[in-house]
Amino acid sequence: MKRIFILLALLMTVQLAQAEEEKSLPKKIGDGVKKGGEAAGRGIEKGADATVKGLKKAGEWVGKEMEKGGEKLKKESK
Repeated sequence: MKRIFILLALLMTVQLAQAEEEKSLPKKIGDGVKKGGEAAGRGIEKGADATVKGLKKAGEWVGKEMEKGGEKLKKESK
């Protein structure tokens, strides 16, 4: 009789553990998607910052080159 109760208790424990695993899998998937979305957001933000920084540097370079070209034109026109 004791063996039957022990086996039933063990069986119920195993079934509860499996039920918890099934519940936690969607939660794990949701957490993974959330983390992936956050990482993608950070990547997009960093990419945008790098683009802005690159455009500023390009603008400075173009401005310097135009200034040099203007100086050359002034020298040649004299």
